[in-house]
Amino acid sequence: MASYDVIVVGCGGWGLAVLKVLTEMGLHVMGIEREDICHNLRQYMKRMVMHSRLSYMVLDPADAILAQKGDAHHPLIEELIQSYRDFAVKFDLPIKTHHELIDIEGSKNDFVLTVRNSAFPPVQHLKGAHASHGNRIVRLTAKRVVLATGSFDCPNLAGIPGELDEAVHHYFHEWEHIKDKNLLFIGGGFSAADGIIALCQRNTILWVVRKPIGVIEQILHDQKTSWGQADARLVNTEILANSQILSLEDSTAVIQTPHGQKTWDYDLCFMLIGHKPNEELCARLLHGNLAYDEETFESCERPGVYLVGALAKKHLEHIGLTDRLCPDNQGVRYIERIRYAMQQEFRGR
Repeated sequence: MASYDVIVVGCGGWGLAVLKVLTEMGLHVMGIEREDICHNLRQYMKRMVMHSRLSYMVLDPADAILAQKGDAHHPLIEELIQSYRDFAVKFDLPIKTHHELIDIEGSKNDFVLTVRNSAFPPVQHLKGAHASHGNRIVRLTAKRVVLATGSFDCPNLAGIPGELDEAVHHYFHEWEHIKDKNLLFIGGGFSAADGIIALCQRNTILWVVRKPIGVIEQILHDQKTSWGQADARLVNTEILANSQILSLEDSTAVIQTPHGQKTWDYDLCFMLIGHKPNEELCARLLHGNLAYDEETFESCERPGVYLVGALAKKHLEHIGLTDRLCPDNQGVRYIERIRYAMQQEFRGR
């Protein structure tokens, strides 16, 4: 059974940052990721412009993200993902991809992690030195565990009939093949706007938002796109503002508008109303209690387990390895607290 000082669960921005810090301390660490590095970011369209400022997301001050396809302050999502992959390779971070955490048993200094290795066919280590084979349950031991599973693990649901139907999607990434369809978009954020901008030329779209029309118009005005227009311009799109979905059953949307109920038949629905941490996993590991020590990020529910990133309400736009590009990046303080906490835990090493 493989044994480590610290296992970091989740290899998005915060997980990679913590792995680098702990590796530099000389600890025996391992990062595990249920899919590929930055898995959750991969569920958004590649050409989507990141709306967090570039300077908040740089992990390596000496090798900044190149926003060649975005703009001076906002990279495309594919550029951010590639930057994080390059970061992992450059610093030879120990990562097992396609390793999904199922449970943690034991206590501080003697944790046993049950992990599902779902790699099939085998997935190579980033440096080509190792390979994960098969689809099996493995167990790893660790003295400490850092949970960095992020805020985009599970979609928010509205509790309405039909929202889990096959035609309803809660992420938006593969879209080039969609044409000549009736598309329903739900949600008044940038993700919905990006998707509509991409698809409205070749489809008929109904956009249902709870926000007033003035707010939506401002989002479209501010929108950064890679389609070469100063502002986002929609065609073939009807916007129902101040409205909400009552049902999505049988590919028919029932909508409450300020002027009464409306029905609309759709081929595909993109329900983009935000995402949240994996509550089922948190319930299993921490009994649903995400309270933590503000100075060390150690779980109040389970000593020896640490919460970082979105689980500790320190979100992606403040990763925290550099303040060179962004002097007010509060993430720098957060990562230093993690470093100090682990130095105290492993004194004398």
